[in-house]
Amino acid sequence: MMSNRVHRLVVVTLVLAGALGTAATASAQTDADAHAVAPLAEQYCFRCHGPQTQTAGIDLATLVTERPLVRNRETWERVIEALDEGEMPPAGAPPLPPEVRRRMAALLHRDIEGFDYSNLDDPGFELMRRLTHTEYDNTVRDLFGVALNVTDRFPDELTGSSGFDNSSNTLFLQPALMERYIAAAERVVELALPAEPTDVRHLASRELIFVAAPGGGLGEEDAAEAVLERFLGRAYRRPATAGELDRALTQYRSGRSAGLDHEVAVKRVLQSVLISPKFLLRVERGRAGADPYRVDDWELASRLSYFLWASMPDQELFDLAAGGELRDPETLRAQVSRMLADRRADTLGTVFAAQWLGFQHVGTRIWLDPIDNPWCTATLMTAMRDESSLFFLSLLREDRPIRSLIDADYTYVNEELAGTLYGMQGVRGDQMRRVALDDPNRGGVLGQPSILALTSNYKDTSPVKRGNYVLDVLLGTPPPPPPPNAGVLSEDVADLRGLSFREKLEMHSSNETCAACHRRIDPIGFSLENFDYFGRWRETYHFRQRVEDPAEADETIEFQTETSPEPVVRYYRNTHRVIAADGALPDGTPFVGPAGLKRALLEHRHDGLVRQVTSKMLAYALGRQLEYYDEPAVRAIVAALEADGYRFQTLLQEIAASYPFQYKKNRVEETD
Repeated sequence: MMSNRVHRLVVVTLVLAGALGTAATASAQTDADAHAVAPLAEQYCFRCHGPQTQTAGIDLATLVTERPLVRNRETWERVIEALDEGEMPPAGAPPLPPEVRRRMAALLHRDIEGFDYSNLDDPGFELMRRLTHTEYDNTVRDLFGVALNVTDRFPDELTGSSGFDNSSNTLFLQPALMERYIAAAERVVELALPAEPTDVRHLASRELIFVAAPGGGLGEEDAAEAVLERFLGRAYRRPATAGELDRALTQYRSGRSAGLDHEVAVKRVLQSVLISPKFLLRVERGRAGADPYRVDDWELASRLSYFLWASMPDQELFDLAAGGELRDPETLRAQVSRMLADRRADTLGTVFAAQWLGFQHVGTRIWLDPIDNPWCTATLMTAMRDESSLFFLSLLREDRPIRSLIDADYTYVNEELAGTLYGMQGVRGDQMRRVALDDPNRGGVLGQPSILALTSNYKDTSPVKRGNYVLDVLLGTPPPPPPPNAGVLSEDVADLRGLSFREKLEMHSSNETCAACHRRIDPIGFSLENFDYFGRWRETYHFRQRVEDPAEADETIEFQTETSPEPVVRYYRNTHRVIAADGALPDGTPFVGPAGLKRALLEHRHDGLVRQVTSKMLAYALGRQLEYYDEPAVRAIVAALEADGYRFQTLLQEIAASYPFQYKKNRVEETD
């Protein structure tokens, strides 16, 4: 089985063979044209990498026919990189003449990096998608005025192709989930509107829902109509149609005819609304034709609220939508600022940042055995998550430049986090608070324990994970997937005692197949080795080596075995070695330690960081993976950021005003 590196090189070779004869017409080809490399790919590669076999998940039969090439930009950029770095053809294949390599690289640079996006007019199309569990809980909270969190027993969410839970390609309604929705609807109404209110929350919910009551000349059905019309409009995030209101009143009348009193009959209708697709799904009205069209103000209000709040619009957004004012640019800007200041926008830290940066997994996937590590408590891991969430929210609300994600000089801690992982003195209490940092190694996400624990292997650091995290998560330039078994150190290497992980990894990576990726990843990860597996600072590695002479031992261990009547004694010597934290970016730029890495990233890869933050935030706002036709929007947002000092609030404002956020286009059958 070929390695992924060999797969990549095969793709390069095949593309080259087909492109040489079509250089003059490559950029003018249309979607209907067959790519010139297809016959060669069919002859030499489809047996292993065709639609039937798809060895290592690679289907060249599809790849070579998808046009334009920027549809698969990430794959082709790897091809370009392999050409530029001379990593082709694979070992054992006939050598590729230098002039051929240069010509192929030039062609691909032109077709990928030089692609003309000016003729694209496609804002994308978001399918109707159900509310995520977080969105459901938040919407119920804002609909009834009380936090109930009824989704704790729902099936786990899937992460979509965008990297977020709100991706439309995973938010479908399974039968098992529909059963949970039915039970949840009953529970929500019972908990929010009990027959006998017992506290202030119940009274507040009743005031929010029962906006009219029979009496004083108002009949029961008129009161029910007033309650249901308002509730339907808020639950469906748009005015209820006459037919929807008629059906709700028909159900109310049916309940009254069955002997239910007025309030119980209304509650039955509320339960029905909570299991309606119009509540559970974010539905936008369609429009005939293939031309892009603007979403209406009600839909824009929902897009905005679920982006910034992960919840339904509030009354101010509804009022603006009703008056057709929300689409006004100045009004929209004012609403983004207002909504960001609201506590409901905390979801940009607890949901968006947690899913993008990965710290949501601390305390679930990332944890230590509390018996062997009594210091690693649930409250500590909660504080680790809170630190990263509060930090990201501060960047947004204080309108800091995007670079502050990397080099901020403050963070958020409580007493447990400060003392256990930071070694700080003088912080008292459980409350998270902002503290200044005078250590240049600590500022920004790369110095936060949540990220450092996420990128470790249980009780060992992982330069590979940490280097890959920087390249993939922060810069959006992931290395190719590793070949099978690439992550396993050979037994001979792993068993070497007294060697640092860096030395073992460098021996492992001396294999040419591994080195192509590891020389990009590892030097970045090595620079973070002063942070241990949970983010505590250290100057040295600690090793325990077995020795035979008791006089040389620092530690003696005695234990009993089943095969020997006498105790077995082992002697160990403890040694320490200074950590070498020198590293380099993939382009060879050298640096030392976390502070050096941060400087190098901001001096040499700032554009990549800005583009990645922009792309991730836009994908989250749209609820889908970005496609090649979103590139004009990304470039427009980045240009606006550049003109305004790369400020985070500019990013939010530009996303809300962007073409794909305010428009949509029906999907049509595409031909290749």
